[in-house]
Amino acid sequence: MSSSLAELKVEVRNLQRDNEVKQVAFSASLLASGSENIGPINAKTPLVFKHVVTNIGNAYNPNTGLFIAPVKGAYHFEFYIFGAGHSTYPSAAVLLKNGEHIFLAHEHQLSHSSTAANGVTLLLEIGDVVLLHLWENTWIHDDENHPTTFSGHLLFTM
Repeated sequence: MSSSLAELKVEVRNLQRDNEVKQVAFSASLLASGSENIGPINAKTPLVFKHVVTNIGNAYNPNTGLFIAPVKGAYHFEFYIFGAGHSTYPSAAVLLKNGEHIFLAHEHQLSHSSTAANGVTLLLEIGDVVLLHLWENTWIHDDENHPTTFSGHLLFTM
């Protein structure tokens, strides 16, 4: 009887662990504090979103800007890019999966502020990497209101 109870406890712990890894969600803005324009830079540049509001499952790394899928499944990502308006430089960022261009958010206002946004659902394998790059020759802005954000979550495992 005691060995059956011990086996049952192990099985419950395993189920709890498996359930925890299936809980994946993050949301972050670009700057932890202050106000800054980033760019323009004449090459794609990784964006590191440092102000993490949520990071359930710790799949997003605020030191590198990389989201690494902990389980195979369908994931949804959204990103919002804020620009202050400029006569020459638009505001844009591209979402990459394992280095492959997936979607671009792009906006160009000559004056006043602008926001570009995009979202996508991706089938990811364990270890797949998703991140945002600043698009070449563009610039973005973030400040204490956190208008430039990157979020994602696991919809379901496969």
